[in-house]
Amino acid sequence: MQRHILAGSIQQALFAVVIAGATLFETAHAQDAAAPAAAAPAATQGAADGQTKEKRDGKDVQNLNGVSVTGQLASIRRAQAIKQDATSVVDAVSAEEAGKFPDPNVADALQRVPGVAVDRSGGESSRITVRGFGPDFVNVLLNGRTMATDATDRAFNFDVLPSQLISTAEVRKTATADIAEGGIGGTVNIITARPLDTKGFHAAASVAGVNDNLSSSIKGGFTPRMSALMSNTNADGTFGWLIAGMYDKRDHREQTMNTSGWITGLNYSQINPAYTNIALPQTLSGSDYVQTRTRRGISGAIDWKPLENLTVKFDTMISNYKIDSKYHAFGSYMNTADVQSLTADGNGTALSYVRGNTGVLANDYIEESNPRNAYNEQTGLNLAWQIDNSTVLDWDTAVSRAWNKESANGYFMVVGTRNTGVNPTWTNNGSSQLPSYSNLISTTDTTDLRAHCCSLGGESPNVSDKILESKLHFGKSFTDGVLAQLDFGAQFMKRTKTEVTWRTPNNLFCAEYCGYVAAIPGSAINARIYNAGTMVDGVSPGYPTQWLTYDVPALLGYLASPAAYNQLPNAGAFAAALAANGGTFAARPDPSGYSQVEERTKSAYGKANFQGNLIERPWTLEVGLRYTKTDTTSRAYAVPLLAITINPNDTSNAIPTYGSLSPVSAQGSYSNWLPSANFKWSLRDDLILRAAVSKTVTRPDLSNLSAATSYNFRPATQGVTQGNTGLKPYTSKNYDLGLEWYLSDTSYLALGGFEKKVSNFTTLVTTKTNILGFPFDLTRPINLNTATIKGVEAAATYQLTWLPDPFDGLGVAANYTHVISNATANSGDVSTTGKFAVPGIGDSANASIYYEKGPFQVRVAYNWRDAYLETISGDESQPTTVKAYGQLDMSASYKLMENVAVFVEGTNLTREKIFKYQVYMNRPSYAEINGRTVSAGIRASW
Repeated sequence: MQRHILAGSIQQALFAVVIAGATLFETAHAQDAAAPAAAAPAATQGAADGQTKEKRDGKDVQNLNGVSVTGQLASIRRAQAIKQDATSVVDAVSAEEAGKFPDPNVADALQRVPGVAVDRSGGESSRITVRGFGPDFVNVLLNGRTMATDATDRAFNFDVLPSQLISTAEVRKTATADIAEGGIGGTVNIITARPLDTKGFHAAASVAGVNDNLSSSIKGGFTPRMSALMSNTNADGTFGWLIAGMYDKRDHREQTMNTSGWITGLNYSQINPAYTNIALPQTLSGSDYVQTRTRRGISGAIDWKPLENLTVKFDTMISNYKIDSKYHAFGSYMNTADVQSLTADGNGTALSYVRGNTGVLANDYIEESNPRNAYNEQTGLNLAWQIDNSTVLDWDTAVSRAWNKESANGYFMVVGTRNTGVNPTWTNNGSSQLPSYSNLISTTDTTDLRAHCCSLGGESPNVSDKILESKLHFGKSFTDGVLAQLDFGAQFMKRTKTEVTWRTPNNLFCAEYCGYVAAIPGSAINARIYNAGTMVDGVSPGYPTQWLTYDVPALLGYLASPAAYNQLPNAGAFAAALAANGGTFAARPDPSGYSQVEERTKSAYGKANFQGNLIERPWTLEVGLRYTKTDTTSRAYAVPLLAITINPNDTSNAIPTYGSLSPVSAQGSYSNWLPSANFKWSLRDDLILRAAVSKTVTRPDLSNLSAATSYNFRPATQGVTQGNTGLKPYTSKNYDLGLEWYLSDTSYLALGGFEKKVSNFTTLVTTKTNILGFPFDLTRPINLNTATIKGVEAAATYQLTWLPDPFDGLGVAANYTHVISNATANSGDVSTTGKFAVPGIGDSANASIYYEKGPFQVRVAYNWRDAYLETISGDESQPTTVKAYGQLDMSASYKLMENVAVFVEGTNLTREKIFKYQVYMNRPSYAEINGRTVSAGIRASW
């Protein structure tokens, strides 16, 4: 209760801090303010310390003339200048120099920004959260233009974006009228290098070796990481070109343990009359992932001034992220009717159970692949006409595309052996470990293998995203009076996202082979022992570290042979279905999985910038109004469900029969007025007060707008999911207040608070329905809930220049973000009462110490994110929480000569694990370990 009262007074507390701070500084430095001439001794002292002051935008700013401002110190200086000069609330990460971003991944770098946290996957950061708002609430731009994404939702996958091609990444936390709407959490603008940023010829290149390993040692050798950049401008600075490219290959291995969610509401009153609402895990599966991750990228830019008052800018970038993956897994699938004895706690969570000895439980040997071959590209053209010294007209147009079309190349195959004659025993190992099985039959015996499932084709659909965008802007500046700048603009954007899932026709696999009916000779599929090592460092005690593996092509060949399908109850029907599919199990486009959402957005805005003095201190006020209208068309295919049949060989699954296809479409439309105001007041030359108010929107998740209907056929948990094209956008009223004290060009302290009142939250509502005599859970998104999210951000960066040599090269940086919501509920409340909560809300912090002096440069950084609700409706429609996670990274370099340096980098040095649970902490659902990555190389620039 105390936390809520404190958070509810954020604005009042910050206002008091501002007034007290202003009074304190003005009193302590009254001589500076009242008599500029008297400040000379202070300036002289600064010069003696290697520091002087210069004017920037009418303000005194310290320069560290006596300190080298290359490398990471130059990066800090540029990022701080962006923050200090902005009228709105902005944080930035800047490259140390062209082609050298401070982290291997753009998202890894952004996580150092106050209020930014990351979602991790495959040993790197993939998506970001800003101020507690998840990836769908973060608008991502490249050079001010909306970026397409290969994800099925609106979230941008940063892992596809090569950091070597990036110059600066800005996180805009308050809205301005000229920035495209869409990010309630914030807007990230990623900026690539431009030719006219430097004079003359410039080139840089780096070569490194990368080692990615689960263990603490270096095994498996190194893979290459290379990048190069060249640019040139003519003597008078009217024409320049730039080209950059990179290649990065990483052999990655990760291990996971997964329950695939907890089934709830199970009735075992026959075992104990009190056991009427019991929760059991769907499965227990351990996977050893072996992957090769290859990232390629190229970018180019041209700056040209054909006339003195005309500037032409062209830029293009294309990146490719390919993941070749193979998962070797061992699984023990649940069948709720097989439980013989059971114990549970007061929350209905199973603590242990024993299963029957009839072989219902099988040792499942799983081979799986979900390849990814993601492309992102953007090409843009900007024409700027400087009509006169105070008037500019510019037009910007761009096309952005993203796609991943690997659905047909995935597979999920299971061969198993039934646990006949034993009573498998399951144990809940509490909140710090996943459950475990004991008393299973041998996991390395090849003598009684049976076919089970499943299909070719990927779980993830083929995705294609295309954005066409054009903007027109007119700006007029004024030299007299309070009005300093007027801006007007209009924007049009068309976005089309298409999804198509490829699958093997269902009656070729699970209709016949599911249920372990057909025997498979181990020699026919090259069955052999797979050694996974220590599975997730013993997260599931006693979990097998060796199990069987086999060749998938050999298995497919055998299952398509008469030797296999003549063992089936309906051999003739299966052979006919196989022949109709070309004699193979090849995946085909599934019309029921087709979805296309088209959005057409028209926007217009006006913005005014005012400047003046208040109590003899300069202030800036930027006010604006943006109008936006969005029309949505969703297209899909309707596939009527004609029949549902329980599979006699596998009663945990069902077989659907569909009718004829017919196209369907639906429309939606909405419009919004979005006002904004940003206020900046220099209480002193080095002390800035900021305040902002705005209204922002985030459009509904594209997958929720789909007109398609999808089914899940598991008799215990059958479900049907539908979209809703009539969804309205999330809307938020935002308030910000902050204070920033700039000690030098590389040191500052900042404190800020924010409040966001969000309405129209899209909530997945599940109701009971009946289809063809079978019970189904019908899940559909609707606009339902509201929430208020509040938070405080504190940040500090400090260069310890006052220390004696050689320690004066030290610096420290730290930030902490505290976020709460009035809609916060524990996951048990969400699960049992339907109470709403906002996913992603949680605290985060960063701390780093860095050193730069002479040829040496070192940085050690720790990033931490507190536990947070990942989703309200995860596996088995249960709320899923990610436990707190902390990661230690480092980088170091040494200059061999002025333009040549060697470097070493490391991420996740302590090999931290990712843990998730559902509802209660003793219902663990997932654990993952990715190990650590180190790289070493050499970099040169000219």
